[in-house]
Amino acid sequence: MGLWQLIVISIGLSLDVFAYCLYRGATVSEIRKTRCAAMVGLFTGFQMGMMLLGSAITMIPAIRRGYTSVQFLWSFLAACTFFVLGITMITKSVKKSRRHLEEKKQDEFHVRVVLFWAFLTSIDALIAGVGFGFMGLKLLLSALIVGVITAASALVGVFCGFWLGYGPMNQLVAVGGCLVLIGGVDLLINYLSAVF
Repeated sequence: MGLWQLIVISIGLSLDVFAYCLYRGATVSEIRKTRCAAMVGLFTGFQMGMMLLGSAITMIPAIRRGYTSVQFLWSFLAACTFFVLGITMITKSVKKSRRHLEEKKQDEFHVRVVLFWAFLTSIDALIAGVGFGFMGLKLLLSALIVGVITAASALVGVFCGFWLGYGPMNQLVAVGGCLVLIGGVDLLINYLSAVF
């Protein structure tokens, strides 16, 4: 996997974080630096942690032994994982776009709620981490790229939501799904062309 593919997939994974932060930014009457920093830190930590956990799963000796004997199959499944993840994100955004959200100010900051959403939005990073692990990517570089992109996405989401509201939220999740899907299709084409 090339660096650009990793960046595109990381941007795709971070857009659901962006969507939630857009929502939170739209509901506050003022942006408080400590709350914003806490939210960015929680989302970034969960995205990086889940991605590393997914990669660590591929290092379990029984899984790693099975991986080396059928390396091409696992690489193919890793590419398919990104493909399916992209389709799932697009489907999720289409289903949610039918709901109407009422925009109202809620200045309360509940850490448990943010933790719940940080966990929920990082599940796709766990799955992507498994894919990254099977592709043999360098864990620290991958985690750093995912972390930087997630932090930027969360921060920009809060400020965009504060200034623009959260009208484009579901469309951005669909765009994220498309980016992950493009990365998955590209990886799939690369692996199939290597075989044939």
